[in-house]
Amino acid sequence: MPTTETDHPSPGQDPSPHAGPDAGGAAGETSAFRDIICAVDGTLGSTAAVRLAASLAAPDGHLTLLAVTAVAGSGDYETADISPSRAERLLSSDKRIAAEAGVRASAVIDPRSPAAEVILERAAEHELLAIGPPGTWLSEMIVGGTAKTMLSRFTTPMLVVRQPYVDSLHRRQILIASDGGEGSDRLIELGARIARSQDARVRLVNALGSESTTNPRAIRAQAQALARAVPDAGEPHIEPGRPWEVIAGAAAGSDAALIILASRRLAGLRALGSVSRRAVYEAPCAVLVVPPSA
Repeated sequence: MPTTETDHPSPGQDPSPHAGPDAGGAAGETSAFRDIICAVDGTLGSTAAVRLAASLAAPDGHLTLLAVTAVAGSGDYETADISPSRAERLLSSDKRIAAEAGVRASAVIDPRSPAAEVILERAAEHELLAIGPPGTWLSEMIVGGTAKTMLSRFTTPMLVVRQPYVDSLHRRQILIASDGGEGSDRLIELGARIARSQDARVRLVNALGSESTTNPRAIRAQAQALARAVPDAGEPHIEPGRPWEVIAGAAAGSDAALIILASRRLAGLRALGSVSRRAVYEAPCAVLVVPPSA
């Protein structure tokens, strides 16, 4: 069964304008992302991911809606995670959401499996991947699944949306969790860009002295850089403690709508203590996880 694509952009328009986290230009001033792919499955979390992704898209941006049906077998023995007819219906509904937000969108139905591999492959061609929330932490760690695979292998920044009622980050609180380590400056740049585009509040969070990688001097420099980039940035939230506990406490105390943090893409038993993985499974809000190479 071939891949199905619908609603291509108008002639002359690039369906996949790519701009990395450091991209500038007019689009970068009005919105954080120009090329987003959103994996959909018809759940409330999936619909929330579409709404938030659409709100983050630039005026000239593009949103690709992807339904992976994961067809297996053939003939009387053919099965699918999502039936093609249901995929068409949910994509039609999600395209209306994008249209209401004024965002160009195209729909793709991919029959291949496993779903995680298909999503990762397609996400590599885009600037941001948006998905709904994963299953419970325990079930994923025991039996595996899409979320577990993606968290250990993703190469595109991944937005995981948990709360169906968060349609926009406008005037909401964004937390940037940083340990000041190598490569963490990009979190500040990305968080500042999102905050400016959404007219959102932003705050740096750091678990003081919690890990050998923590760099107090770098944290101070990042706090200053964030204040320069977003004039009304809040005072940094810095306190001793375990990284996830500090982040979770800051999120709960500020009614945060988004947490931005980096991932080391740990796998196996090493992933049990992963801060980014705990954030994806346990955060009370949406989480944007940035891979090491992004």
